[in-house]
Amino acid sequence: MCLSSRRVVIVEDEILIAEALRLRLERMGCEVVGTVDSGEEALNLVANTTPDLVLMDIRLAGPMDGITAGEHIHSRFGLPVVYLTANSDPETIERVISSQPYGYISKPIDDATLRSTLSIAFQKSELERTYRRRERHYLSMLAKLESAVFVLDAAGRVCFLNPAAMTLTGIEAGNPDNFLVHEVLSFVNEAGERLDPVGQCLTLRQEVILDHVWCQTRAGKRVHVQVDVIPIPEEPAAESGSDKLDVVLLLHALPLTSLQTGLPEFIRVCAYCRDIMERDASGQTVTVRFETYFRRMCNYQFTHGICPNCRSAFFKSKKPASSPGGADEA
Repeated sequence: MCLSSRRVVIVEDEILIAEALRLRLERMGCEVVGTVDSGEEALNLVANTTPDLVLMDIRLAGPMDGITAGEHIHSRFGLPVVYLTANSDPETIERVISSQPYGYISKPIDDATLRSTLSIAFQKSELERTYRRRERHYLSMLAKLESAVFVLDAAGRVCFLNPAAMTLTGIEAGNPDNFLVHEVLSFVNEAGERLDPVGQCLTLRQEVILDHVWCQTRAGKRVHVQVDVIPIPEEPAAESGSDKLDVVLLLHALPLTSLQTGLPEFIRVCAYCRDIMERDASGQTVTVRFETYFRRMCNYQFTHGICPNCRSAFFKSKKPASSPGGADEA
């Protein structure tokens, strides 16, 4: 990869080494936008110069070492950091690795190692920027979808959900992975039978589509949806030889004008007893109670009470009649 016009900050507390690095980088076509000897100065310089990469010595002047400064620079500015050090003890190497560096060069430094390490660091940084740009694009698209979108891991834990899914479930953005999908959503068909589309997808390892399903949420909402569960396999794990599997769960709310819940266009009701009439398997007309019919069709449960009008009429009819003389009868 060409290093021409790449802007680099050097953080090195030894003046001679810093100057030698500057000359080497300029010969390679890089632009050195500044040289400092402490982590605090590095943060200020990066904020004011917006370089493409930071070449960071691990041992620096001042209270902040290079690894700490590099972690701050990467988290705040998203810049690649390549570390330099003469120390290759296990503790230092472990700290460098845990900071997820873009490169690590041991002193003394030769030109070939410096050039190849910087080239790899720039390439990795550009790939990550492309990924983040695409991720922002996809997230903005998901945010505009009316369908609820959930991403679940192989255990059924919620890893991501879009705004429509947040509204549906009542889960706020932040820590969605505290929830298992069966804790926030349940599914039943029109006959009231429980369904497990996510478990079915994980077992079969293939897409599952269920149409006209009732979705009950922990927030108390009940919606009629089409359910799509799409598996997303990862690369096989080298140590186990098995695939990990995430799934995307999509809930498409069905518009009221096109609901097909198994109910006929017109429900036949007896004009006298108010029971619902339907045909059995033999074609004979039978009647069922309102509660029984809708519990079977929609999985609703019913309780009974007395409405205010009926209560008033009932107690009015129970009042004792007054005698003609005005006194109540004994």
